Amino acid sequence: MDHRDRGRRAAVRAALVMGGMLLALAAVYIVLQLYAILGRTYQTETAISASMEDTVPLSGIAMFDAVPVSGGGSLGYLVEDGERVTEGTVLAEIYTDPAQSTQREELDRLDRIIDLLTKSENSVGSDLALLTAQTRTALLNLLDQLDTASYTGMSDAIDEFLLAQNRLQISTGQSSGFTATLADLQTQRDAAAAALEGLQTITADRNGYFISTAAALPLDLTEDTLKSDTAAALSERLQQEIPTTGSDLAGRIVTGFSWRFYGVCDLDTAARFDGVTSVKIRVPGKQDEALDATVTELAADETAGLAKITLECRTINADVLRLGREDAEIVLNTYEGIRVSKRAMHIVDGERGVYVKYGSLQRFRRIVVLFEDENYLLLDPEAEDNEVRLYDEIIVEGPNLQDGGLV
Repeated sequence: MDHRDRGRRAAVRAALVMGGMLLALAAVYIVLQLYAILGRTYQTETAISASMEDTVPLSGIAMFDAVPVSGGGSLGYLVEDGERVTEGTVLAEIYTDPAQSTQREELDRLDRIIDLLTKSENSVGSDLALLTAQTRTALLNLLDQLDTASYTGMSDAIDEFLLAQNRLQISTGQSSGFTATLADLQTQRDAAAAALEGLQTITADRNGYFISTAAALPLDLTEDTLKSDTAAALSERLQQEIPTTGSDLAGRIVTGFSWRFYGVCDLDTAARFDGVTSVKIRVPGKQDEALDATVTELAADETAGLAKITLECRTINADVLRLGREDAEIVLNTYEGIRVSKRAMHIVDGERGVYVKYGSLQRFRRIVVLFEDENYLLLDPEAEDNEVRLYDEIIVEGPNLQDGGLV
């Protein structure tokens, strides 16, 4: 009897051990499956509409149709760089006393205030709702200038807000006007102007765009020299310090409506210009907006392994007039399409594509690439074989990617 009881107890213990092992194995299996499912990490990015530029670097020299403006000494400029002037326009005055510079600043400040208050008084009878809207718009514009640190437009934004505020105060009776203040300011202004009478001035002798010597020293270099330079000669010139004219110049007047950029590059870069006539040019940090330009010359020097490229641009502004020897970016083409990360691309059965997340499934979608750089692909949304659509959720990174697989 004892023997049979011991046998049954051993059998029960063995069954319990076996059952425990099975339960443990089942638990481990479940844990592994949960880890396999929950442990999957997928990184996705939304396919967005974007534009990408095909650019090449080009070092060179900007040249203008310009004439020098003679004048030296302590100069106070009365026109802004890049301002359009006509023959006879007073460009600058020559100071004989350091205090005259301060007096000129005071005169300009008083003229500005007088003009602002005079405009403010011309608001009688204006619609109150319109004045309120103008004040709000001016305030938002001023805040926007502050937020973007656009200090060049700060002065005009302040004047715009003060003008709107003054007009609103007059129309609502909060102010009776500025007659007395204007009379006092006019007296101060006349005194400041009298102190500057009789100064020697420098005037424009022709029409054009003025640029001061302080903003851009005229290069002691003629356009004929750059035109006759070979690619090798231009490359050597760019490696040297380009001399500038003396200090007896007040600036220059650009008489033409276009300018040229003489650049040099290697032959591989030059090959990208083959058949290209219309491009854009920008100079980072100086002229950040890409300006339309035309390729007027492409001369290869096989012996030197270089090419000379000449561009012509018909946009003139203050930033452009400050250009000299520059490292420019030339935009050969601009493409519009759907942008996705380059990391998302896979090749399946010889076809390029990406995996798109649809709910909990992943689907392989073929792509047609318009343009690409080191980080992104730009897809052609019009191509029949392009299966990626705008705002698709593209899988950039994740394990076990396959068409129809779970995410």
